[in-house]
Amino acid sequence: MIIDIHTHPRWEDDKFLQHPSPEQADTMLAAAARHGIHSVCLLGRFYPYPDEDGIRAINDATIGMVRRCPERVFGLAFLNPALDSDFLVGEIDRCLGAGLSGVKLEYEVNARDARLDPIMEAVSARDAFVLHHSWYKTIQKVSCESDPSDVADLATRHPRTRILMAHLTAGGMRGVLDIQKHENVSIDTSGGQPFSGLVEYAVNKLGSERVLFGSDYPIRDFASQLGRIEGAKLTDQERSRILSKNAARMLKIPIPSLRS
Repeated sequence: MIIDIHTHPRWEDDKFLQHPSPEQADTMLAAAARHGIHSVCLLGRFYPYPDEDGIRAINDATIGMVRRCPERVFGLAFLNPALDSDFLVGEIDRCLGAGLSGVKLEYEVNARDARLDPIMEAVSARDAFVLHHSWYKTIQKVSCESDPSDVADLATRHPRTRILMAHLTAGGMRGVLDIQKHENVSIDTSGGQPFSGLVEYAVNKLGSERVLFGSDYPIRDFASQLGRIEGAKLTDQERSRILSKNAARMLKIPIPSLRS
């Protein structure tokens, strides 16, 4: 079994669907299955800087897709840390109670900002995890966008909260070194087209238990993103952890055999 920890609803007119329906789960799973991917984790965010009503709408869409296919679709609650902390903690409770597995944070507020602290504390208390966007950029950087050094700062402040840092390819070797000493931080393999050696570098520096397969579908296609794992010089055990076992542990579901 292969689990993709980093996916989104499909695009339409070069942007995410604003109001994806539960049936979008069928579309995603059909595309994933053609590449041997059994399960996907859906990250809700369909437009930037949502208000409270927007957050509820985003998360309701994710909940709908998870409930349609609960054994194959998992989901994270999207939050905007700029909003009221009582609302955010309440939304965590609502979404986890409805079947979501954790929280997704993107670039509305930088990871160094103290406004993330109530979210991290609430997630830790509920034994969930936070997937945080991360990207090293020299151009087109959003004002509050986090890079791996910012996520490392977040991990320092919240060492008991499980963090999955997105976009290995976008952080590169520098990003791997930023989080190396933070045992509570893992990394997903998304963030660009594959190039040789980077997955092996992450495994060498972090251990294969801290690297998870993520495609960023539909921004990237499943085939090329799987290729970076299948083509890497890894042991069968390392590849199995990256493609399924680490995600299963993060999502708190039974750990599958790779080819089941």
